[in-house]
Amino acid sequence: MKKKTVFIIILISLILIIGLPIAIDWLIIGNGFPSNIENSDWVSFFGGYIGALIGAIVSLVGIIITIRYTNEQNKKDRELQVRPYCAIRYVHDNKLVGTNKIIAELPIGCEPKENNGPEYTSIVYIKNIGLGPAVEFDFDMDEIKDGRTHYPILMQRNADTSNRTVNLLQPGEEAAFPIHIYFNFDKITEDDFIDFGEPGLFRYSVKHEVMQKYKNFDIVIHMKYHDMFKNTYYQKIILSSNIYVSGQMDKKQADYLCDINLKEITTPVKV
Repeated sequence: MKKKTVFIIILISLILIIGLPIAIDWLIIGNGFPSNIENSDWVSFFGGYIGALIGAIVSLVGIIITIRYTNEQNKKDRELQVRPYCAIRYVHDNKLVGTNKIIAELPIGCEPKENNGPEYTSIVYIKNIGLGPAVEFDFDMDEIKDGRTHYPILMQRNADTSNRTVNLLQPGEEAAFPIHIYFNFDKITEDDFIDFGEPGLFRYSVKHEVMQKYKNFDIVIHMKYHDMFKNTYYQKIILSSNIYVSGQMDKKQADYLCDINLKEITTPVKV
């Protein structure tokens, strides 16, 4: 029963408790109508009647509250028996290991599109370690803030990929969420080096402004899914980037590289 209904019952009870004695005094004790019994008998009768009425109302409210509490506890117990719980692991690889299921993919490109360079691929694995199935997965991503414009890349799906795509994880099942990032770093030229003049392994060094040209960034992924009762659960996955320069310091040769690592995973929260 809703809180509004319980409030109405309590309000009516208070009105009756306060209003009945006033009504009895006005209609019976204080009137001049003839009666076969004395006023004291009427007071005694209505006293017992009102006491029984108040006791019945109090019992009714108690029963309603008990039933409501029991129903809520039963609902929570049923939800716990089918509640999913997704565990996350992250792997620097482009090959699926341990599962052939794909639950989603995240391909990201950097402007300008025509300069897209090598693809960096890593995989987030999502495993349901809960007691019930996780269904209807939905993923969203915050804007990447590294000073550049990014855009989603449309992945070409083939029959094999489509057959492995799932949107439900039974207890114990795991699926992959590949992350594809297409970088378009500018080429590091000979003018970007400092020459110390002495032959050796560390003769050349990349200029500081060249090394700091690209900012590190976070990839913030919002994941939602449902249980059998259509309850929604939310988790946040944060991947952090580390962009650096690597090359041979005895030659004027270096390139920009990037490592992506798992930074944070939040526990499932019912929303």
